[in-house]
Amino acid sequence: MHDENVREIFRTYINELKPFVLFSFVAFLISAIVGYVYYATNPSYALDSLGGLEELAEMLQGLSAIEIMLLIFVNNAVKMFFSVLLGFALGIVPLGFLVLNGFVIGIFAHYQTAESGALFVIAGLTPHGIIEVPMLIISSAVGMKIGYTAFQALRSEPVDLKAEIIRGIKFYLHWLFPLIFLAAVIETFITPVVIYMVSGI
Repeated sequence: MHDENVREIFRTYINELKPFVLFSFVAFLISAIVGYVYYATNPSYALDSLGGLEELAEMLQGLSAIEIMLLIFVNNAVKMFFSVLLGFALGIVPLGFLVLNGFVIGIFAHYQTAESGALFVIAGLTPHGIIEVPMLIISSAVGMKIGYTAFQALRSEPVDLKAEIIRGIKFYLHWLFPLIFLAAVIETFITPVVIYMVSGI
């Protein structure tokens, strides 16, 4: 009986979340395309946007595989959690986080395609990206759903912002958090193998 109630609550939340997921997916796709095109028109300026990735790469140097996996996991988990938690600021933070990540991924994809070829990019992004990117989109959608509830509260509509924030955090911890961990494991232990099989690097 308890499991059935949990499933019903999950289904209800997912149905409410769908329009926000769709909006987040479109926003991510557009920002990635903009980033890809931006690199083509302003490559030197576009590379400045990859500073965060370079800093992360420097932090990973000299670490063991387990340490790398944990660092990637903590980095992604914390950022996505705050994307959910700070959604109460009318959804601005999760939307900005999503668009920025899409933009950077677009730049990175174009840069790596030019340097190493499209197959290298596909091999480097697909194994963990098929989990990590949806988690990015969904966590941002949860934050924007909270932001929409905050907007309704400002309009004095009968909503419970505190309850919505709690729902979002519970959904993140129960469903997204474990998958973010799985993506970090794949990125650390499987993605390099796929890249090596494809390119020998």
